[in-house]
Amino acid sequence: MATPLRVLLVDDSEEDAMLVCHALKKGGYEVVCERVETAAAMSASLGRQHWDVVISDHSMPHLDAPRALELLKKSGADCPFIIVSGNIPEDTAVAAMKLGAQDYIMKDNLTRLCVVIERELRDAEVRRMRVRAEEMIRHQTHYDPLTDLPNRTMFQDRLMLALAHAGRQRRMLAILFVDLDRFKTIVDTLGHAIGDRVLRSVAERLTGALKEGDTLARLGGDEFVILLPQIHRAEDAVALAHKVLDLLKPAFMCDGHELHLTSSIGISLYPYDGENADTLLKNADTALYRAKEQGRNNYQLYTPAMNARAFERLALENSMRKALERKEFLLHYQPQIDFKTREVIGVEALVRWQHPDLGLVHPSEFVPLAEETGLIAPLGEWVLRTACAQAKAWQDAGLPPFTVAVNLSARQFIEHTLIDMIARTLRETGLAATWLEIEITESIAMQNADYTIIILRDLKAMGVQISMDDFGTGYSSLSYLKKFPIDSLKIDQSFVRDIATDENDAAIANAIIVLAHSLGLKVVAEGVETKEQESFLRDHHCDRLQGFLFSTPVAAPLFETLMRERIEKTA
Repeated sequence: MATPLRVLLVDDSEEDAMLVCHALKKGGYEVVCERVETAAAMSASLGRQHWDVVISDHSMPHLDAPRALELLKKSGADCPFIIVSGNIPEDTAVAAMKLGAQDYIMKDNLTRLCVVIERELRDAEVRRMRVRAEEMIRHQTHYDPLTDLPNRTMFQDRLMLALAHAGRQRRMLAILFVDLDRFKTIVDTLGHAIGDRVLRSVAERLTGALKEGDTLARLGGDEFVILLPQIHRAEDAVALAHKVLDLLKPAFMCDGHELHLTSSIGISLYPYDGENADTLLKNADTALYRAKEQGRNNYQLYTPAMNARAFERLALENSMRKALERKEFLLHYQPQIDFKTREVIGVEALVRWQHPDLGLVHPSEFVPLAEETGLIAPLGEWVLRTACAQAKAWQDAGLPPFTVAVNLSARQFIEHTLIDMIARTLRETGLAATWLEIEITESIAMQNADYTIIILRDLKAMGVQISMDDFGTGYSSLSYLKKFPIDSLKIDQSFVRDIATDENDAAIANAIIVLAHSLGLKVVAEGVETKEQESFLRDHHCDRLQGFLFSTPVAAPLFETLMRERIEKTA
């Protein structure tokens, strides 16, 4: 069977061209041939068609072999260039080969042409394979294999070039560190395959936010970084941060799972926050951690004070690792009051840290840090065990039984041993499951709603009560809310704070109460501090109240004293 061969003939003689084609056909090739004799015609042909080989006469009135070879190189085509001439001195032929021609053949020896072409086509394929391999290696060196975004190495290169240009032009540039909030929860719950698909989807969405010249890179894990090489003011970087936050709001659908993501963003600006790559990246990372400390799903611009804060955070982390074994943590308890009976029907267990040097550390200072470092798992188990043991101790001491509510963190919630751990704790402390209430936040519940339903059903089967905390601050879907086997909703204190003076907060609180009651759920309002708030909630039929109006969170001995005093007054 004849081998197809596309030949570009550079020759001013149609007769000679026909002889070449005849020799090729005789050698077993099925030839597709085009003849040109001017530079313009050759350039046009190279741009129009990919050729397997270029065969050129050496000297012609309008074009010669060196010029034809130059045009071939300029086109970027990688195909053999062979000179076929009736009369060419050997030194001229050697000079042409030094310029890049693969071989030369005399017209009276065309039987050699097919042998040369076969050899050169084979060599050309080897060259192309080597180039492809080199390109692949170069791509793997500079691009992330999962998302095909530039990796850390390429980002560093582009940042260095951008800094040099910005320095010469006296312009600003910005770096945005983007980290996905609680992404590990998705991986631990659904596996790395789903996690990888989410990362690719995130990369696609973020790419859509960029302008030409901007760079989006993946540094690893769930960390992305954006380089804006030329901005006019800080607000340009802030505008992009807002755009990124908005782009990630719609749910990600993966294998039937509806996944909700948020991100934290840290921003540093050249030249104000550093004049070299390392400093700018470090400061953007510092701003990112500040964004996480501020509750995630926000951006922070770097300020010099953040570095001092970063050192404090590191010191706090080191202390916290030893705090459990040193028994520096303790629980405070805040009562929940039944609106109708005015009786204490439950308490929420709230962890505190009695630091030997810093005194009482507020949970907002160390709980987010515990989540990031993984210390939340042993801390959370300690909180659960301590709260259950205390509730049982109060019952044994003759206090009326009431529920004790314990918060679960996002990391705890996706632990595969969670159900076994809770069952073991109840068994070992002797507390009946009906007196334990597990609180999860709305955002945790909706990160993977299908998984949440499975876990909550297992808890309900044990007899544990379930409350959804901070309701109204997340993005619950009503179709999922009715599927969650929960007992109560807690109105977030951000709505309670101005409930008596702000019409919007009042409307939201009332809507939550009506919604909960329509689903057969109890409603707890937290953060109740004034009589005006209490009056509004009573008028709108809220079931339970929790807040400073009734009691601050107090240590177990004081709480027991207060309970006994309350019992004596009503006796």
